[in-house]
Amino acid sequence: MSYIQKAGKNSAWRRNNLNNLVADVILYEKIETSLPTAKSLTKLLAKLISWAKKNTLHSRRLALCHLVNKKHLKNQGKNLIEKLFDLGSKYQTRPGGYSRIIRLGLRNGDNNMRVILSLV
Repeated sequence: MSYIQKAGKNSAWRRNNLNNLVADVILYEKIETSLPTAKSLTKLLAKLISWAKKNTLHSRRLALCHLVNKKHLKNQGKNLIEKLFDLGSKYQTRPGGYSRIIRLGLRNGDNNMRVILSLV
């Protein structure tokens, strides 16, 4: 995640980038990314799924603060927030560990570790 933690990038850009990636994980249930990015995404994803397990108005509003990108709000008639709260009911009895990281190997060019981040 060296490109995210550079000194020239501001925190709003960093937060927006991670929110877009976590929205992709919720929609497609797996993405391919780098290892440091996947590790930081698991923290945000765990927070969102924990809110979805509560299924209250307050938790919906908290989740909506992180998933405000218009690109992700509607996907073929399925609302992103509805999909997140469907996942919350799926993980209702699970105490944690909602995601899995599978290593793919090093990328040619910059030797960055590529991984698949998927929901369990």
